[in-house]
Amino acid sequence: MEDRNLEIFKQYNIKIYNTYRIRGAFIAETDKGLKLLKSLESSKSRVEFENTLLEYLNDYPYVDLYMRNNAGELITEDSAGNKYLLKNWFPGEECNLRNETDIANGAINLALLHSVLREVPLSEELVVKNTGADLIELFDKRNRELKRVRSYIREKKKKNEFELCYINCYDEFYEQAKEATRLLLESNYRELVKEAREHCYVCHGNYTYHNIIMVNAAQGSGLLPKVPMGEERLSAAVFKNKPGVEMATTNFDKACIGVQCTDLYFYIRKCLEKNDWDIDIGSMILNTYTDILPLDRDEKKLLYILLLYPEKFWKITNFYYNGKKSWVPQRNIQKLIGTWEQSKGRKKFLECLSNTLN
Repeated sequence: MEDRNLEIFKQYNIKIYNTYRIRGAFIAETDKGLKLLKSLESSKSRVEFENTLLEYLNDYPYVDLYMRNNAGELITEDSAGNKYLLKNWFPGEECNLRNETDIANGAINLALLHSVLREVPLSEELVVKNTGADLIELFDKRNRELKRVRSYIREKKKKNEFELCYINCYDEFYEQAKEATRLLLESNYRELVKEAREHCYVCHGNYTYHNIIMVNAAQGSGLLPKVPMGEERLSAAVFKNKPGVEMATTNFDKACIGVQCTDLYFYIRKCLEKNDWDIDIGSMILNTYTDILPLDRDEKKLLYILLLYPEKFWKITNFYYNGKKSWVPQRNIQKLIGTWEQSKGRKKFLECLSNTLN
């Protein structure tokens, strides 16, 4: 164990058995279960908001609740002034997006989580400070960036492999971006946001396979605090739909007040990008989720709009624009080519989704 970590752990009422490093953090096996130690990457007010949500979800198995130190604080500081957070962690594997059972369980978990994260008792100040980004403003900003990059590349006399590929596929993706923006402006998006704020609907903000752990009960024996799901917070109809495997939902650092189907969009997109936009898998996710938490017509339309917007293409654009343009990593060229190759499957899925709206 590193000395600075030992200094931090001494400020908690726990006994350490073993520690090991994982991506960007440390795991500790303790007498109070697995704990994860990580550096503070946000403000104190943001951590307090996350902790409010996690405490509200304390009956939901399982979330990575923060642990307070001996002074009762969420943030712990070492002698060098470095700040850390300690939170619950769980033994198991990340959700496998190549495994349909894992994908279905992830959809069930999201619907159950969303069912609980409604009418959350938050102050008006917390709602105002933690409301999600305005999609209309976001789409407009991204569209301007797409046009700016296209103009920059077109003016270059000598284009590299990435830039030639980019120009070839730009028009189709930009038309999708414009159409998604038009549909968003014509939709009832503002009313959905207003409803979300009035009724304190909370989104996870980054619901992807990295943040879904399929809990290994055998490995977790003695390390995992067992917490029953509070049936009083869920209807009996919802409760009976619990997945067959226990799952932990982690990393609420992007949680916000907003329209919850944005989480569903993110989950569907990530799953389908890993499965070549397989229509059956996409339909299964949507049906599994809506069997527990139905979507109204406006929410379905917003889901379609979000999936229509070429976010992966925009991300590749953004990385290129903010990086070293004289040399583009081969990985980014492959990402662009892969996104282009998946466009046919993505179109077919969008057509199927559109038919459900008509």
